[in-house]
Amino acid sequence: MRNIMKNNIEKPTVKIAAVSLLLLLLGFVSCQDVLEEKLYSQVAVDDFYQSLDEANLALNGIYNRLWDDSYRDGQMISLGDVAGGTLVGGGSANGSGDRSAIDTEWNTFSWSADANELFTAWERFYLAINRSNMLLTKMEEAPIAPEQKAVISGQARFLRALFYFNLVRIFGGVPIYTAPTVDLSETDKPRNSAEEVYALIVSDLQQAVVEMGPYDESAHAAGRATSAAATALLSKVYLQQRDWEQAAAEAKKVMDMGAFSLFDDYENVTDPDFSNGSELIFSIQHGGNANATSGLFQTRMIYLFGPPQQTTADGTTVQFHYLKDLVIFQVRKAVFDATPETYRKWWTMRNEMPYYYTQGLSVFVPDTVQMYAPFVVKYHHLDPGTGVLREGVDFPLIRYSDLLLTYAEATNEASGGPTPQAYAAINAVRQRARGAGTAHEQPASLYPDLAALDQDQFRDALLDERLREFTGEGHYRWDLLRHDRLISFAQQLGISNASDKHTLFPLPAIELSRNTNLEQNQGY
Repeated sequence: MRNIMKNNIEKPTVKIAAVSLLLLLLGFVSCQDVLEEKLYSQVAVDDFYQSLDEANLALNGIYNRLWDDSYRDGQMISLGDVAGGTLVGGGSANGSGDRSAIDTEWNTFSWSADANELFTAWERFYLAINRSNMLLTKMEEAPIAPEQKAVISGQARFLRALFYFNLVRIFGGVPIYTAPTVDLSETDKPRNSAEEVYALIVSDLQQAVVEMGPYDESAHAAGRATSAAATALLSKVYLQQRDWEQAAAEAKKVMDMGAFSLFDDYENVTDPDFSNGSELIFSIQHGGNANATSGLFQTRMIYLFGPPQQTTADGTTVQFHYLKDLVIFQVRKAVFDATPETYRKWWTMRNEMPYYYTQGLSVFVPDTVQMYAPFVVKYHHLDPGTGVLREGVDFPLIRYSDLLLTYAEATNEASGGPTPQAYAAINAVRQRARGAGTAHEQPASLYPDLAALDQDQFRDALLDERLREFTGEGHYRWDLLRHDRLISFAQQLGISNASDKHTLFPLPAIELSRNTNLEQNQGY
């Protein structure tokens, strides 16, 4: 990135005052509510975007939409992991009961067009897209240095592409908006095809790479999107479209940069001390402080994975952190049992904990206790003296291990079988899983390197690897869909209700009532 930007990079954390100001200046909360705004005129919007600070404030308003209900409250985990068969739960946090006994719509593939998660995804992602469109439009005439405008526009295009990527994977084809919506008459577009949405995503990301310029480590350290993040996301977009050669080529570009690498220790993937480190190509920045409780992050995503308060066989009540009863997700037992006992598994999912508290948080006991179900623990970083989970945990959207596995998958598909380079990529991830080269190293025989596989066998191993590497990160549904395996996998897990219609989610019922030009997905 150009030197002119060096002093203007700011970590895009949640900032209530800044975001509130931005909302006032934009004059809308969603395209449906625009006519209800009485206090602020279009003139106020036109007077904005006149300085670099104002442009960055508007950009922060787009980043802020990442840290919203869809991610902060775990809704994308319900859509990507629970509806992908790896976790059970979803819905509301309602105490410490076994989630596998709760037949949520996501567990059972019985979701409907009235699901709150679907409405939230549609509304919040389109709000973010509208903000991106507004910023991109205003940057065209803003009296800001061209190099500064390019970097800001590049980030806005990256974010717009990311939100459209979420929408097209969830719903299929959706209406495309590339200009800001300022009137209700502009919100009644019919659906574009999925191919048209993907074409826009690819175009945005290609332009974002050019506009953001060479990879800038300081921007990455601040949690901003970079040209490397745009290239990495482009690789994932091509992969989802089964454009294997392009996916491999874009992934290789990031690998060849030399700027990213796997953390030696899998524990560090979500450790606040390694925020925006070498493995984390792009993450949603946390909403609070590293060791404090704001009620913004800690009381939501971290705790949604548990483990919650439990009662042991001898009747002792134990807990593992101070917010004892907030839980939504747990690992599906069949998935837990099928996962090899690697070091990575220990830092991903557990059915026992190496400590517990009794008498509330009064007594800390460093001893093993069995839990009634396996839980995701990769976001669980405890201050044992207080029982507070460390708050400064970013949510990873693109990791270097993702790029390695993307490259391995795409190369296997494009080449008719695994190449030496594909083996090297997946085996690097497997070696880290067994703690190779660290004090936690396990025997290679426990989780050996892959070799001598045909294309189908390598594909099977690759999908297993992605499940184990990214449990609790919201990826596996999309991985299965790429290979037409979602429904068969769900049925193998005993989800008898799973059928072809479940490869897409229904458009939210409320959006169909607002826009009569929309057509519902087949089967809903």
